[in-house]
Amino acid sequence: MAFIKSIEINQFRAIRKLTVSDFSNINLIVGDNNSGKTTFLEAIQLLFAKSQLSSIKNVLNQRTVLNTNNNSFYTSFINMFNKEQNKQQLEFDIYAQSDNGLLEFEVRGRERSVSGEDALQLSTMSARQKTQYKKDFVPESAKIFTGSIITQAGRKPVEKEICCTSLDNGIPGLVVKKEVYYIPSFGHLRYDLLKNIVGNPEYKKLAIDILKQFDDSITDVCYTKADDGTYLETVVTKDGVNMPFSVYGDGIKKILYILNKLFDATDSILLIDEIETGLHKKYYDILFPVVFALASKLNVQLFIATHSIEAIDAILRYGNYDENNGNHDPIKVITLKKIKGNDGSNIIARNVTGKYVYENRKVFEFEVRL
Repeated sequence: MAFIKSIEINQFRAIRKLTVSDFSNINLIVGDNNSGKTTFLEAIQLLFAKSQLSSIKNVLNQRTVLNTNNNSFYTSFINMFNKEQNKQQLEFDIYAQSDNGLLEFEVRGRERSVSGEDALQLSTMSARQKTQYKKDFVPESAKIFTGSIITQAGRKPVEKEICCTSLDNGIPGLVVKKEVYYIPSFGHLRYDLLKNIVGNPEYKKLAIDILKQFDDSITDVCYTKADDGTYLETVVTKDGVNMPFSVYGDGIKKILYILNKLFDATDSILLIDEIETGLHKKYYDILFPVVFALASKLNVQLFIATHSIEAIDAILRYGNYDENNGNHDPIKVITLKKIKGNDGSNIIARNVTGKYVYENRKVFEFEVRL
């Protein structure tokens, strides 16, 4: 797995054109709310997606981690294109240079209106679903997108035709092996916290040592069989009681979730959206150095989105800039900002070293707080 050196994003969501280069091992994506931080992380995910709609769906689902409604895939898909484009001809493309060469993900096509019956025949539904849909309600008209996905992760690009309709709520397809991993801001509420921890004594000891900083009564973490035969993720206390994670706060869940994903992302890339969510700032200096040291050990490139100046300060402390006078800076800080011009809005970026931000702390705080 290759680390990303630079990225170019065109016509993707609110980004009309954006180029960022010279990434490092730890890359902070900062900016005001609605400045494109999550969009930036999504673009990196898509670089490693396959040329099929189900891969796009996997990325889109990250935005709805807490939404139990089955939103239309088609609506979410169309919203990926920059809204200032002509809907008769839609496209977005993402390019990146990596240690292994060029990466590309491009979608192009057109949207048009058709009859509901025609859309039903062209939809990705199974024959049984189509029959049931006819019994319920077929709209008079519907939207359809036809086009192609172009991907490249090596020498030869791959292009595949795609078609989806506004009647499609879900897209069938196999869940493909991930090559980049993503932590949404509230991902820890999904649980799945112990998968890579309980079976590895080294990782388990590391996790318990951190958890003790939150609650010194914690002695172990494990799976416990419930009365209904299912297995619960639990904490073991000094008195031998197995407590489900549901009785603990978000901080403990967040820590385990990040550690678990780090182990998943060995020799890969990990994207963390709003790393501060669920964590009190007094624990930043406990968790962040462990995360960065472990990422270095496991060969993981980090992209971390945040608009918390306290989280940024804690991450910069890892750079040890008062004592470290070396040329290599492990931290880059990419500030995103939405601007409006005569030809529409766009998102721009400024990329500086962690040391620069550390030395210009007051100016940078004003920039983040805008």
